Amino acid sequence: MVREYTYSSHVDFYIEKVDRQNAYNMDTFHIHHKFEIYYEVEGTRRYFIEDAAYIVNAGNVVLIGENQIHKTNAVGDGPSSRIVVNFSHEYLDEISKAFPELDFCTFLNEEDNHLLSGLSVKQQNHIQSVLQQILALQEEQSPEREAACKMLLATLLLDLKRMCEDQRRLGGENGRVTNRIVDQIQAYISEHYAEKLTLTDIANHFYISPYYLSRLFKKSINLSLIEYINGVRIKAAQNLIEKTNDSISEVAEKTGFMTTAHFRRVFKDATGLSPQQYRQYFKRVNK
Repeated sequence: MVREYTYSSHVDFYIEKVDRQNAYNMDTFHIHHKFEIYYEVEGTRRYFIEDAAYIVNAGNVVLIGENQIHKTNAVGDGPSSRIVVNFSHEYLDEISKAFPELDFCTFLNEEDNHLLSGLSVKQQNHIQSVLQQILALQEEQSPEREAACKMLLATLLLDLKRMCEDQRRLGGENGRVTNRIVDQIQAYISEHYAEKLTLTDIANHFYISPYYLSRLFKKSINLSLIEYINGVRIKAAQNLIEKTNDSISEVAEKTGFMTTAHFRRVFKDATGLSPQQYRQYFKRVNK
């Protein structure tokens, strides 16, 4: 099976525009130490970020912070088009140092800013225009290309930050799809992810049928129950890899994986790196 990734763990900046005639669903969630800007040009999609799902329509912007779990799926069978930008904090180092009073990226981590959905046509056109300019720069070989790309991205981030502030100030919807039972199950998984968790055990704990739990979770969160559990475990594993000297097998055991081999496979599917490569990468970018 061909797996499609919209980022590269080894580069500080990546941009891509994809047009699809048919429905496309990501095979699995993924995580990266990068920020992400996702602009829906055409179509409607369901986007899972961290512990919530959002409905994303044409003209909406999705903002994803560093190390946040995410996955997107189609809504309907129609065509879709989107532009995705991934960039590391380090990519804008020169501009951040030139303007130390400005915070270009922190707002991308905030839950209330995951979806910009109430943008005017003028704002939508502006965002799309800047992204198209950045895309066009990727085809150039001029010495000014890198500087122009970074300045355009920095300007776009300041614009998006103001739009997020305006959306909150005006009381705009954050677009989150919620369900009380699912929220309770997520809290339970957060507390017990290191233990053996099965669909049947969790269903019994909440006095619902396994079939109902499976359907409800997929509909509300855009992930299967096991995908969500694995996502919580992978984030916990990343934290251990970054902050301890535990062996990979110890990390796997502490985060609820039954075997080290299974842990390695799920971790690479989610991050694009093996646990050992991730540890090396984290040390390199945090020197």
